[in-house]
Amino acid sequence: MGACDCIITKAGPGTIAEALIRGIPIFLNDYIPGQEKGNVPYVVGNGEGVFTRSPKETTQIVAGWFNTNSDELKKMSENSLKLAQPEVVFDIVRDIHDLAGQRGPFADVPYVLTSSFTNLI
Repeated sequence: MGACDCIITKAGPGTIAEALIRGIPIFLNDYIPGQEKGNVPYVVGNGEGVFTRSPKETTQIVAGWFNTNSDELKKMSENSLKLAQPEVVFDIVRDIHDLAGQRGPFADVPYVLTSSFTNLI
């Protein structure tokens, strides 16, 4: 993505997150129903990109971004950078580390008694 001026993709969260961090305007053309559907209004509503499933409309919008609507492309890039959270990966690692350090009610139960493979031992 480092060489891109914009990205055309489905509404996958990993791709969206990387595009935000890079400040790349996002053109969404599809999503997986359920798990990715909510990403579309997030991207569009925050001015980071647009959504359409029409190949003809996609062509017209992208061509406009690089001709007459370059200000729109620049604004979406700025909006993406405002919402980017590149440090969040470190928060996740810290949270996992903290959770791993907590001892639950079954912490002293031997693994062999909790494993689904106990019938093989």
